[in-house]
Amino acid sequence: MAVPVVELSSLNITFGTKQVLRDFSLTLMPGQTLAVVGESGSGKSIAALMSMGLLDPAAIIQAEQADLLGKDLRNLSTKDWMAIRGKDLAMVFQDPMTALHPSITIGRQLEEVLQQHTALSKSQRKEKVLKALAEVEVPEPEVSYQKYPHQLSGGQRQRIVIAMAMLLDPKLIIADEPTTALDKEVEGVVLSLLNRLVKDRGCALWLISHDLEVVAEHADEVIVLFRGDTVERGPARQVFERPEHPYTKGLLACRPPKEGRPYPLPVLNDFLSGNGAPKSELLEAPTKTENKLAIEGLCIGFSQKKGLRSTTKWVVKDLDLELHKGETLGLIGPSGSGKSTIGRAIVGLNKHSFTSWTYQGDASKIQFIFQDPYSALNSARSVGWALDQVLRKHQPSLSVEARAAKAVELLEEVGLKGEDLKKKPHAFSGGQRQRIGIARALAADPELLICDESVSALDVSVQAQVLNLLNGIKKNRGLSMIFISHDPDVVRYMCDRIMHLQPLEA
Repeated sequence: MAVPVVELSSLNITFGTKQVLRDFSLTLMPGQTLAVVGESGSGKSIAALMSMGLLDPAAIIQAEQADLLGKDLRNLSTKDWMAIRGKDLAMVFQDPMTALHPSITIGRQLEEVLQQHTALSKSQRKEKVLKALAEVEVPEPEVSYQKYPHQLSGGQRQRIVIAMAMLLDPKLIIADEPTTALDKEVEGVVLSLLNRLVKDRGCALWLISHDLEVVAEHADEVIVLFRGDTVERGPARQVFERPEHPYTKGLLACRPPKEGRPYPLPVLNDFLSGNGAPKSELLEAPTKTENKLAIEGLCIGFSQKKGLRSTTKWVVKDLDLELHKGETLGLIGPSGSGKSTIGRAIVGLNKHSFTSWTYQGDASKIQFIFQDPYSALNSARSVGWALDQVLRKHQPSLSVEARAAKAVELLEEVGLKGEDLKKKPHAFSGGQRQRIGIARALAADPELLICDESVSALDVSVQAQVLNLLNGIKKNRGLSMIFISHDPDVVRYMCDRIMHLQPLEA
């Protein structure tokens, strides 16, 4: 009889006085894919970190059973964990940049895993690494082998991390939000690859996600967590199609629908309060008006060296783009298609050329909302300081008192409170930080907002709140918007018109 790869029973984890996981149980067999679903703060990653030996030593762990590969993981020494991690146990993190060394080439990083755990020769290691890169469909494995992480797109870096996890045929792979930042097409490919590994090699996959729709296609079983409690479990397809708990129903309802554009989208509290989806109206495209922005012949390229020769790698070539007043234009495409590069060119953040460029309005009123609000905010400064800097530049006639009052208005407009002005970015959740990023953009009294993957890293319910916020702001302020995303459902819902982009052939 097969022994479970992981078996947890009545697991409780506490930090100080805060219990983050209550009475959690999980059994994961070889060849099985099990998904743990929940939002940020639900506790979904805590049990996985414990099972990797990576949990903060301050954590208090109580359990009837906590076995990993047939051993009580609570009794494993540091030496035991060193032997297990990477060989029998591999983890794929959400952010590949934290898992990859920025100053070491991709090939060398993957070879180091083999060097530590196998007796393969250098040529054998390279051959195995190139095969792994090809298996996860990294473009030009021989070329990518020699690159550094910053030279690859986010999706390509995640494939590298998955290739690293697959190298040693581990018995268990823990994948913590492994596809959050990936294009939908790539997401399906990556999860299918992980599933194939599970089936072909007989290992187990513990998948952690905030998106029930994603895991329904790839997991055998699913556990739904809400604030540390298990609220639903069962076959993934059954939970997806016939959810029973209000929280699970809310998670599914918050996603933009496949058809129609209802505003506002339902949010989680609608279901937890028992009210259900709110009354909504349909978003409609504005009647075609004059162009707000028109670009012809946009070209964006980057210089790259091959030996002594320097060539230009074109990301965008001879592109025409027009945005009508009051319109939301969607830019969608796979990694490397240039969608974010175009947005950055419009606000002058990269070098570009064009045949003609017409903007009806004040170019300083074009504002950019970044994907990662934490890196876009000064972590050492308060929210009030960040807003005040923008107000001083764009509304210099305002007095100190007027700027302070305006900052309060801006925070309240995005659903935060005036007292939040004194706090620093680390005091907020990801969704709240994105709201601060939006407030900062609004401080410039913009005419055009460029949203670059602004909701891709958010929980689905928080994503719904931010999408509702953006649509409300656009409606109230009469803004035009360029919305960049890799999620076709979100783009279709948000946008009046869509441009589909593809990477240029090398």
